[in-house]
Amino acid sequence: MKIIYTMSVDEESLENDRFVPSVDSIYGEKFDKCKSKYWEKKPPLVLGVTSYGQSMKTLKQKCHLGLPPNLRCAVWIASVMRVAHPQQPLPVSDSYGTNAKSSTINAGWESVLNTIFPNPSDETDAIAPDLGLSQELLTQVIKNDYSKFINGTARPRGGEKSLTRILCAVQQILGIEYCPVLPDIATMMLAYMPESYVYATLREMIGDTSNFLPVCLKDHYAWCKTYYFFVKRMFPQAYKVMMLCGALTVEGLDPIFKRFFRTLLKPDDALHFLDIFLVEGCKAIFRLSLSLVGLLSKNELKTINFTDATSWWNAIKAITLSPTFSFQKHLDKKVYPRFGKATRRYPKRRVLSRMIRYNEQWALDNMPVYIDQTPPKPMGYIPGKPIILAKPALVRSNLVKWLPVALKSTKLDLIYSTENDGRSLSAFYEKCKRTKHTIVLIEAMTKSSNNKVTIGMFASQSWNVHPTSYGDGECFLFRADPDAKCFHWTPDFSSGFDDIENQVIREQFMVARNEYLAMGANADGTNGLRLDQDLNQGESYPALGFGNEPLAGENMKSFEVGTVEVYRLVRDVDGKAVDREVDESVWNLGGM
Repeated sequence: MKIIYTMSVDEESLENDRFVPSVDSIYGEKFDKCKSKYWEKKPPLVLGVTSYGQSMKTLKQKCHLGLPPNLRCAVWIASVMRVAHPQQPLPVSDSYGTNAKSSTINAGWESVLNTIFPNPSDETDAIAPDLGLSQELLTQVIKNDYSKFINGTARPRGGEKSLTRILCAVQQILGIEYCPVLPDIATMMLAYMPESYVYATLREMIGDTSNFLPVCLKDHYAWCKTYYFFVKRMFPQAYKVMMLCGALTVEGLDPIFKRFFRTLLKPDDALHFLDIFLVEGCKAIFRLSLSLVGLLSKNELKTINFTDATSWWNAIKAITLSPTFSFQKHLDKKVYPRFGKATRRYPKRRVLSRMIRYNEQWALDNMPVYIDQTPPKPMGYIPGKPIILAKPALVRSNLVKWLPVALKSTKLDLIYSTENDGRSLSAFYEKCKRTKHTIVLIEAMTKSSNNKVTIGMFASQSWNVHPTSYGDGECFLFRADPDAKCFHWTPDFSSGFDDIENQVIREQFMVARNEYLAMGANADGTNGLRLDQDLNQGESYPALGFGNEPLAGENMKSFEVGTVEVYRLVRDVDGKAVDREVDESVWNLGGM
């Protein structure tokens, strides 16, 4: 007989009151429970103190000593809740670190994932946004920089996917386009927190930007300028050297304001600093970064040959990465000597906030135009239909880039497929005759090889048999996979009245006959893309106006056709087609 044990009400209540244990979302490992005389198994974070100010002061002192690994998840999120919501009662903030809140936090994360990844392939093929760090450095973060946290083992794919999900949520749900420190912070958090807790913590940090993170390019430049000001004021000799070698430029400060000290500190020291940062906020970043400047002696400033910013930070790393360097001693002596009695006048939070606001105008005048290189969020599609060619997220991501602005916030709805509706132009026209703005995807193949190329065209009018060409300049041709490229139509303003024939050929956007279907044309009778009556054979040549390459490849101007799919566009907001159905009588030419 199998006995099933269930918790009593008192036991369940006791379990809910306890702090949630840390979880390694990168490697999937658990942390051993360890006792600490400074921490309890349940709230409050600080015992015997009721006032907010005194409780926060004591909590900061405890975090300066470093957190037990098994309590990092609970203390991190509770600390951020305290800082982000100072008006909130302390027991409420601390409760976010307990098991009682876990179901709420997990449910919120599931809702976020369902929003940003409505289709399974969206998550499978998702590309992590770099948030200004650059895709090259983001790849380094994912594959190299955090691969030695546990026994030097390689990062499993699950860790990469966890970071990708977090960064996609930050960009698409929280609306953050530029925050280069965030990938490093998120990765360190994932080593001790479930994804749901990482997202919940980052959401609160982003909502309280004055205390934690620069969340746009303007803020990033203002923070760098503020750091420049305090280096000049506190370390005049080092300031001169840093100015000469470029270490005080915005780019020169990347190790601090883009990589969150990850390249300047040992991994354990970076985690120790994260313990402090999540309860102190941006003040901790400026304190630590200013203290690092003071590591070089006056003699070293004179004797070391600083040729560029890299050489400056290499000199700092030679000290901080040395086996003899103690980060705890550095905190005690240089960053927080005797806690509150610093020999140097580090800027206080209010002074920092005023300086950052003051430097915002300088930032606006000097910052470049930021262009996000991350592929856009893929178009969604209506589930329950047997789509094939539009399933890869990369294909749908490219389609978003190519569509007119007014049609970008749409989903794909399959209205015709050779797999389900028959392989003939008549069936094609029947399914498409009432729909404007369609995307046609075509699988191009050759007999001599197993190569398959997904190509297609965007039509601005409905496909109907028509005696003349029609459509307009919104039409475009494209290759979706591999080597995705789009070929929009462009007018020729150089031609005059004597070149009417060439202009007529150039404006053959859509051609719909009983015998074939095509887009784009040439004087020799070839087309940019053409399908025969049975949808078995196709061809693609460079067409006037579109300037396209042969879509299937230079050596595949003629090809066999595999699957053909046609999609209409429906609005994301309400699921309705972007165009009203076209009245068939418009195309009734019997009386003409």
